[in-house]
Amino acid sequence: MIVYIFWHWPERTEGYEEGLLEFHRRLADSGSWGLVASAVYRVEGLPWLGAPAGYEDWYVVGGFGDLEALNRETVAPAVRPYHDRPALAAAGGIGGLYAVGSGTLQVGGADADEVTWLAKPKGMPYADFYAGLPPTRFLLRRQMVLGPAPEFCAGGELPGGLISRRSRLHVELPQN
Repeated sequence: MIVYIFWHWPERTEGYEEGLLEFHRRLADSGSWGLVASAVYRVEGLPWLGAPAGYEDWYVVGGFGDLEALNRETVAPAVRPYHDRPALAAAGGIGGLYAVGSGTLQVGGADADEVTWLAKPKGMPYADFYAGLPPTRFLLRRQMVLGPAPEFCAGGELPGGLISRRSRLHVELPQN
């Protein structure tokens, strides 16, 4: 699985969260084209954000090939008006790609309120880094050095990293 994480911060806050939630609802309802899950979190204090507080959107897809469909579907005619509402109110945004390295990723679940962003110490072999990590719900690894965040994101609180305590915005998906 691949996770596209998009960090953004609003220029205009009125209706911003509602617009984000409606966009995620519409995107999820647009068809089974590879989107496994999505979630939106409020975040604070991340040094790569362009503001003290902002948002973190997580889009989980099956693989790299599904990223093309994600890119296409976010601006498809049926979804585009819902994409553009928060996009036009944003002051800025940046993204990164992560692969699930281990564990079980449950995006949006109650157990995803804390993650730890961490980097492998320079010169340390990856095998030693992995062996030294305490148990975690999941471990993501940045792909292709895309994005400003550290190389790893672990589910839960781990010592030695930047712990992000997030609050999830709830997306109520339509019942089929």
